[in-house]
Amino acid sequence: MLGFGPQSLLGSRRARVVAQHLERGTWMRHGLARACSALWAATANPVRAVDLPRTARVIGIGGATLGGAGKTVVVFELARALAAAGESVAVVASAYPARDRTPRPVRRGDSVESVGDEALWLCRALDRDGVPVFLGTPRSAALGLAARAAPLVIVDGLLQSRPRRLAWSLLALDAAAPWGAARCPPAGDLRARRDRLIDACDAVLLATDAALPRPATSVQFGGKTTISWSSELNGAWTPEGRFVPTAELRRLRLGLLLAIARPERVAAALAARGIALCATELHLDHAVPTAWPNPAVEAWLTTAKCATKVRQKAGAPPVWTLDHRARLPPEFVEHAARFARG
Repeated sequence: MLGFGPQSLLGSRRARVVAQHLERGTWMRHGLARACSALWAATANPVRAVDLPRTARVIGIGGATLGGAGKTVVVFELARALAAAGESVAVVASAYPARDRTPRPVRRGDSVESVGDEALWLCRALDRDGVPVFLGTPRSAALGLAARAAPLVIVDGLLQSRPRRLAWSLLALDAAAPWGAARCPPAGDLRARRDRLIDACDAVLLATDAALPRPATSVQFGGKTTISWSSELNGAWTPEGRFVPTAELRRLRLGLLLAIARPERVAAALAARGIALCATELHLDHAVPTAWPNPAVEAWLTTAKCATKVRQKAGAPPVWTLDHRARLPPEFVEHAARFARG
């Protein structure tokens, strides 16, 4: 449950410790964890029962792990690129951890508690591009609303559907750790067995870091086409709208304030660009963190998703939003556009 008090923040930090055990697979050596993990793997099915709309084509982007694969960033960049190319597109965001799960459009003025951080960020980031964002359960109802708005719908967090399959299913993987801890919870953070995830998708989206060596684009996962995209971090934005380039960030005393899965990815991306950190505050994915006073820090860095929910404490350093973008291959965007054109 989302909250703002010291007790909720303490709970968020403790929950983050649990999430780290899942992400690192440190409980694999425990027999009970392995047994529960085997049960999860035997029953988890990435193919969801969803009634797809007849009036729109649906592209689903799902992750292999419990967060941290960059799928929401791809949803944003793909929708933005399609809109820029003149295509009519809508987005269905994840309803977790929204309190209001009534199927409806997301609005800029919605609170993060009511619609969740991912949906609110997507709505605000895509508003200037004219791309509507919807959420709600059941997912079929949210899809129906989105299909009335556009002939092409991108769904965040849906890998595959039944009885009708998606027009295009994409499995998002992090090149540095494609399968996370390689076990299902509680021994790891893998959503389902690898073979089931691969069978469910049409292609693999492999996230790479522009500051690190890229893997070969010919890499295959179970014979599925692999599309590599580059994760870029170019600087940060102040609350006043000033852009702070990477070169300037290197000269400052900065802290990292995050409430996402696998926050080590962000820290590694900053380190690869020569940006040192004086302090780190990590919380559970989707939690509501607070920027606390810290004399060693000139500014707190956070992600665009976290920026929708960070609370600024009096006397605390300002919170700057990292400029994180996904550079998608043009052929990937064109392939998606062909679905829109029917």
